[in-house]
Amino acid sequence: MSRNSYEIYIDTGGTFTDVLAFDALNRIYKLKILSKGSLRGKIISRQAGNTYQIEENWQLEKDILQGFTFTLLSEAEKIYRVVAFDPRRKLLTLDQPVESGESLLNYPFEITSGEEAPVLATRVITQTPLDAGFPPVKMRLGTTKGTNALLESKGAKSVLFTTQGFGDLLRIGTQQRPDIFNLDIPPKQMLPARIIEVEERMAADGSVLIPLNGNKYSKKIQQLKNEGFTSAAVAFVHSWKNPEHENRFQQLLRNSGFQYISISSDLSPLIKILERTQTTTVNAYLDPVINSYLAGIMQHTGKKLLVMNSAGGLVRADEFRPKDSLLSGPAGGVVGAVNVGKQCGHENLITFDMGGTSTDVSRYSGQFDYQYEVAFGNARVFSPAIAIETVAAGGGSICTFDGFKMTVGPESAGAYPGPACYGAGGPLTLTDINLLSGRLDIRSFGIPVDLEAADNRLGELMYKMEMKTGERPKKEKILEGFLSIANEIMAGAIRKISVSKGFNPADYTLLAFGGAGGLHACAIAGILGVGQIVVPADAGILSAAGIGQARVEKRSEQQLLLDFETVKEKIDNYFEKLSRQLFSSVQTDEFEISQRKLFLRFKGQDSSLAVNWMGDSQVTLQSFREEYEKLFGHWIENRPIEIESIRVSIQSKEKYRNEKSGSHLVKSKAKVHHFQNGLTGSAGWEEMPVYLKTDLQAGNYFTGPALVTDDKSTTFLEKQWQAKVDRFGNLILKRSVQQTETTREKQFETQLELFTNRFKMLAENMGAVLQRTAL
Repeated sequence: MSRNSYEIYIDTGGTFTDVLAFDALNRIYKLKILSKGSLRGKIISRQAGNTYQIEENWQLEKDILQGFTFTLLSEAEKIYRVVAFDPRRKLLTLDQPVESGESLLNYPFEITSGEEAPVLATRVITQTPLDAGFPPVKMRLGTTKGTNALLESKGAKSVLFTTQGFGDLLRIGTQQRPDIFNLDIPPKQMLPARIIEVEERMAADGSVLIPLNGNKYSKKIQQLKNEGFTSAAVAFVHSWKNPEHENRFQQLLRNSGFQYISISSDLSPLIKILERTQTTTVNAYLDPVINSYLAGIMQHTGKKLLVMNSAGGLVRADEFRPKDSLLSGPAGGVVGAVNVGKQCGHENLITFDMGGTSTDVSRYSGQFDYQYEVAFGNARVFSPAIAIETVAAGGGSICTFDGFKMTVGPESAGAYPGPACYGAGGPLTLTDINLLSGRLDIRSFGIPVDLEAADNRLGELMYKMEMKTGERPKKEKILEGFLSIANEIMAGAIRKISVSKGFNPADYTLLAFGGAGGLHACAIAGILGVGQIVVPADAGILSAAGIGQARVEKRSEQQLLLDFETVKEKIDNYFEKLSRQLFSSVQTDEFEISQRKLFLRFKGQDSSLAVNWMGDSQVTLQSFREEYEKLFGHWIENRPIEIESIRVSIQSKEKYRNEKSGSHLVKSKAKVHHFQNGLTGSAGWEEMPVYLKTDLQAGNYFTGPALVTDDKSTTFLEKQWQAKVDRFGNLILKRSVQQTETTREKQFETQLELFTNRFKMLAENMGAVLQRTAL
């Protein structure tokens, strides 16, 4: 009998790892585990010997836990080993009795295999013990590994080799100051630990001005190896025109034993030395981290691994570039959200992904909104990416009082210790605030929840506020205040991708997902004047589903710097050449061209605009004019238009394996006591019905206030909102009454802000034009 095989889609976030999987019999598996690579449970009682009755939600059908490490959350220094687990009776046997100074009744614990979260998730899905090999697995992965390494400065010890005289390029940058009012300008933090200037030089036309003598640097390279440098970046002037020197230096580094080498002419073959150098140093900084991470996963699960890139496409693991990993997981969420929007018949979407660590928002209007520069901390990458705005407001965002004001984030409790209610001694977080406000049902959580621990943390904060202000605050005011702060932060992120760019969010449907997206969706819609919300059926794991829906993608780009009128008849030839190069590396009948973009600008300008090439030069010029006038507010007559560069994308034709799925009112089976704040109705505590998502069927509808929950996400339906379940299991939320005066005021404020930002944007862009254009 042949072994079962699996397709597994995984998104590893800052706090949780989301999993959606199918086996060969098309059975569906859904899982959410902590990104630190552990499973949590709760001790209920002690049985005979070293055996304990536990409460867990691991979805195991057989014992695969032998050899796992066991620790109590508050006593992590004491380590035990799992001897056996009976999943039917929920009995866990350890190698020795658990010693603790406290009662073990309802005591939280965690177990781990010591593996990365995607490997542990695969082990749980496939029910594979530690001493057995995995069945055949095809995995698709989105990861925040690169993003976390950048933000936490945990990249590789790397060196940059650049043209002589350009050693200070990264430090000088664009000379823009991040804080123009700060008189004390801190020194810029460089990603490379060392910068070496190389005696070589290419001219602007690609001819050699100063030849490269590679042997001159052999001793220096060996010295760097001895000092522990593991990754090298090479960025020479004008290498986009002639990469000969970079290629030769790359070979020199490889012969000297450098395993990780990033060269700018390969990663970003476009003009602008600063942008190429920044992109190359980011890739070199992350290269060992990402590659060792992916290699560790493939060592267990096999070589059939596809990785999500920032542009919403999948790439084979052996072809994946670390520079493309910064928005890997969030891009999967946007892809999944767009597919849900199409199911529901909504094309204009604001995607709202609220997880444990951050919130990611994006705008979609018939096509993905792309950006070609991504900034994280001190790093900048020039590479295509879905335009996603991220704010540090998630379920794990720490809620505190600094002596003057209440704050939410940007610090996060992360996967460990996590929120206070997770029982590991964590701080007060937004998850705790929602729990204490009655907006979460602890019976539906995928991990044990300690309500008392959250309440104690809130009590400590209230005591601190009383000591500082001399007045004891009301609990309800504190809860309402933290929720309002978090909602404004997240609404601000949505304004940044909509209002500040000339789009009114009221014209869009809010598509809310992630573990906590549905919790705050109604409040944020009220702030922005949005009248309709969609919460997907798989809201808690939509990023993983989106990674499963994405296609394998390859991209190529070429710098042209040619006059549009002169070469407009040859544009198809340039695209054809790039397309042939891409198709030569794949099975041609399995791929199709998905995108052909021209980057146009007026002669003498620095910035270009991306326009789709449909084969008609007049249509292309009209599109360019519309985009230009929209952005700058004017048009320049009798000025030559230049093609800066072109980009081609091809995608696989494969299809995603979708799940199969009269109106009537549905009744809830449980209720929770929650606090209804004064922003959405009369303030006070009241009972609220709880609907289990698994009990809902197409056509069910109900009105707020109400909770819709499962073990992966929760939706809070506020008063004046009505929810209906569509045939795909998605929740369609609409206002059940006419808009209140407060809502109309919010819409007026949004319209006013919209017009103000349009005028501001026109003024700023006009100033940029005056600087960059020879008038």
